[in-house]
Amino acid sequence: MKRLAASLVLVGASTLVALLGFELLLRAIGYSAPVWNEADPQLGWRLRPGVQARYTGEGDAFVSINAAGWRDRDHALEKPAGVYRIVVLGDSYSEARQVPVEKAFWALLPRELERCGFHSGKRIESLNFGVSGYGTAQEYLVLEERASRYRPDLVLLQFTNGNDVRNNSRELEPEAKRPYFSLDAGGALRLDDSFASSGEFGRRASGASVLVRSLTDHSRLLQMLRAVKERAPAPRGAPAAAAGAEQGLDSRVLEAPQDAQWERAWQLTEALIAGTRDLAAKQGAGFLLVTVPYAIQVHPSAEARASFQRTLGAPDLFYPDRRLAQFAARHGIAAVALAPVMQHLADETGVFFHGFPASGMGLGHWNELGHRVAAQLIAQRLCAGEGERPPAPLLSAGR
Repeated sequence: MKRLAASLVLVGASTLVALLGFELLLRAIGYSAPVWNEADPQLGWRLRPGVQARYTGEGDAFVSINAAGWRDRDHALEKPAGVYRIVVLGDSYSEARQVPVEKAFWALLPRELERCGFHSGKRIESLNFGVSGYGTAQEYLVLEERASRYRPDLVLLQFTNGNDVRNNSRELEPEAKRPYFSLDAGGALRLDDSFASSGEFGRRASGASVLVRSLTDHSRLLQMLRAVKERAPAPRGAPAAAAGAEQGLDSRVLEAPQDAQWERAWQLTEALIAGTRDLAAKQGAGFLLVTVPYAIQVHPSAEARASFQRTLGAPDLFYPDRRLAQFAARHGIAAVALAPVMQHLADETGVFFHGFPASGMGLGHWNELGHRVAAQLIAQRLCAGEGERPPAPLLSAGR
């Protein structure tokens, strides 16, 4: 018995030493994968205040979440005198973990606007409220409940072609733990936040889950085990995705709706955009809709785009941009569709606006050049709308 006990102690000690060694190794190589989100009864999830780590999932950037729970520096609730304040609502393109925070489009926007004399005499300030995975429904609620308290002069709604329409539809979106809206018989928005009373959400918000997240903050090994667990493999026997299709996105948005579900999702999305504009107007703020391309739309290879278009069976890849531009025009909403201009620039210069060398070029999120050109295009639209002098020319490849 004593020999068995001694053996068990030796095995246990060896295991602890091995785990400690692996923990130290992970720290030495700079590995980090913290739990970025926590449960939120209004929004489904939110960024955890104070979390910070190096992010290498795409790109390589240090990411820090401020005290209010957004990827941005801290901002005073009271708007300082002489400041023109822009509130940015969006998803992972605005959270922008892939690039240093100062390289995100919304961080570059004030400088671009100052160059063209936008609201000359005032300091332009942008506040980022983007959170990965959010759809227009959550962004509407962010403005209604949180961002409006910062008294914005302009609300910029960043819309992702690849998945926002699906995110807004309970019929299409597989993620149940989020708020949804529906349209009543009169076309008014009706909130459904029943997810907050579900058992699964209760478990995510429980004290035990909070403790696990806290423990994970202090262990790279726990972070790695969690990351491996959450990396869901493709279903066995699933068909291979066409080149240009991306996990987490839905290429069906690039063609006209093929069934009633998608048309309902589009109509709901349009109502949410109009509703967000109306919320901004109640605060005395202007509004701008910015549509972000699906990566294949602005791929520098015309052959790759044409191949994907043939697979999709669509006449072109600009259906969401065209539909939202027409909707915005009918409803007096200022809008800028980035995809057509970015595709033209990609054709001219051969550059990739999406992707990184380590994770693959021409897919995923914007790289630094993508953010930079997006900031310039948004500034062009805002300056033209104010009748200001033209901004600086768009950056070309390598500059």
